[in-house]
Amino acid sequence: MGCAAASGCVSQPSKSPASETPATPEGAPPSDKPALDALRRLSLMRPLEGGINTPVVHYQIHGYLMVDAAAYSDKGLGDTQLSVRRADINFQRMLWRDWLFYADSELVNWHLEFKDIYIRKETQRFGVVTIGNQQEPFGLEQYGSFRNTTFLERSTSSALAPSRSVGVTSSDFRGPWIWSYGFFTAGTKDEGRQQRGLALTGRLAYMLHTDHGPYHLAVDYSTRRLGADNNQRFNSAPEVALSSSAYFLDTHSIPHSDGVQRYGLEAAHVSGPFSWQAEFVAAHLQRDGGLPSLNFRGWYAYASWMLTGESREYRESNATFGQVIPHVPWNGRGGGALELAMRLSRTDLNDGDIAGGRETNLTLGINWYLDKSVRLSANLVHALELDKPGGSYDGKHPSALVGRLQYQF
Repeated sequence: MGCAAASGCVSQPSKSPASETPATPEGAPPSDKPALDALRRLSLMRPLEGGINTPVVHYQIHGYLMVDAAAYSDKGLGDTQLSVRRADINFQRMLWRDWLFYADSELVNWHLEFKDIYIRKETQRFGVVTIGNQQEPFGLEQYGSFRNTTFLERSTSSALAPSRSVGVTSSDFRGPWIWSYGFFTAGTKDEGRQQRGLALTGRLAYMLHTDHGPYHLAVDYSTRRLGADNNQRFNSAPEVALSSSAYFLDTHSIPHSDGVQRYGLEAAHVSGPFSWQAEFVAAHLQRDGGLPSLNFRGWYAYASWMLTGESREYRESNATFGQVIPHVPWNGRGGGALELAMRLSRTDLNDGDIAGGRETNLTLGINWYLDKSVRLSANLVHALELDKPGGSYDGKHPSALVGRLQYQF
């Protein structure tokens, strides 16, 4: 989602233009200039930077690559797992009457998934109208792009949010209000999850401008009718998605699921280099055959600090956060942007006869944004609580150290 859909973004301008030519270090001998120029050229190498334009068929091609390395306390921190977490490529093209066609495919832990496939147009009456397979408008983390999340993985509470579905949505920005709603049916797999039935999902956000930066508040609601004798499943990776072991949180397939209602609350604030963000999500699952309903819930809260003075970009077009761009990129002239963050999350999938697990995690993160294309990140994830009767990790406190190289073009 970009800022082109509606009004502009709220962000701090760069302090120095990227094209400014640095001065030669005073006193450097003439023989050093070729070496400095070679280093500068090497640091500016970015394959496919800015995407690919195909003038013959008029397509724009973009994508990103995420390579992760993880070590787990239960396997010994010396036993490191290295894998491609995500590899994405997307295509977009303007069609007749200003309709935009967008298609996105992604390799997720070596499984190919088709993500967003839709047509979109900005209208006078209904705002931005999107028709096709798309992310349902629910949740600040879930509705935002994976490329821009502060931590390497979304919190475990994302297990309760709806994922991608085929449908039609309308989104608009009117003053401080940003609203999105849509009607949906089944969709493609999204991180292994797949929606069923018919749904109505909406999100209403309010953005308050202050002298100390923007405040974000939002409410989310989704109701989905599954039909008689259907199944529903809630699961989540333990905020480390490389692990080949079973998810700590997993209800598995819940039979006789008739319908599910989801509720969400969001809050966030950016004040210069400091920001905080929090969400609460609840799911009410109705079952037929005289079985009692089930209630699951989750939340997270985190804070971040940009040590180098940048500020997180708030996108008014869809009430999410955008990409962090350093004031001075690392290309032989600056140090990029450095961010520290801490998150506490808790999700409870235990209720009635279902023992999906209860998990509380503490995550410490550091991000180094070299420029708008390259990001290096590391997360230390520690389970403060694991309560899943019968599970191999029940009552234990495993930890994981994860690093990522992210490149987008």
